[in-house]
Amino acid sequence: MILVTGVYTELIQAKLIRAQRGREMRRERCILFSLLALTALVVSLVTVEAAETLPETKLTWHYYKLNTTCRYAEAYVRSQVKFYWNELKDGSIAPKLLRLLYSDCFVNGCDASILLDGPNSEKTASQNRGLGGFALIDKIKTVLESRKECKGVVSCADILNLATRDAVHLAGAPSYPVLTGRKDGFESNAASVDLPSPSISWESALAYFKSKGLDVLDLGTLLGKVLLIPK
Repeated sequence: MILVTGVYTELIQAKLIRAQRGREMRRERCILFSLLALTALVVSLVTVEAAETLPETKLTWHYYKLNTTCRYAEAYVRSQVKFYWNELKDGSIAPKLLRLLYSDCFVNGCDASILLDGPNSEKTASQNRGLGGFALIDKIKTVLESRKECKGVVSCADILNLATRDAVHLAGAPSYPVLTGRKDGFESNAASVDLPSPSISWESALAYFKSKGLDVLDLGTLLGKVLLIPK
C-alpha cells in the first residue's frame, strides 16, 4: 500500500511539473510575440514619419555625433532612460513612450508637437487622454540643456524617438537604429488630431491607416493589444 501511494505521489508530482513547464513555455512564447510586436510597432511609426516628414528635413545616422557639439546626445538620453528603468523600477515607460510617439508621429509627423502645452494643444484632444511619459522627456531635456555643449542643440522630437527606442530595448525587444536631425514643431492644435477612436469600425480604421501609407499588418500591430511584462 505504501509503495502504491509513493508511486501515485510521484506521478502527481511529475504531472504538476509538466503542467508548470507548459505554463512557462506558453508565457515565454507570449513574451516573445509581444516583444516582436513592439519592434514591428516602432518600425511602423518610422514608416509613418517617412511619409509625414517635410522634404527639407533630412534625417541622418548619428546626426549629433557627426554634426553638432553635443556628440554624446544619444548616450545622455540612454542614461536617463536606464535610470528610470533600473533605479526607479518604472517598467511602464516603454508602453507610455510608445503611445506618446504614436500620438505625435500620426499628426503632422514626428515634431514633438504632442509635448506642447496650451488650452487647445494636441494633449487636450480626447484621443490623447491618459498619455504619459512626459516627465521622462522633460527630465532628459533638462539634463541636455544643463550641458554647455548641448544647450539648444537636441530637439525634443529626437529625444522622444531615441528614448522610445531605448525603453523598448530595455523591455526586451530588439534595438533598432534611429535616424536623427528632426526639428521641433511650434504649433499644436487639438483639432488636427485625427487619431482613430477605440470605437472605430474595422473598415474605417483600415481606410485611415491606408491614408497614412500603412497596411493591415500595421493596423493590427498599432491598434492591437501588446503585452508588456516589466522586469
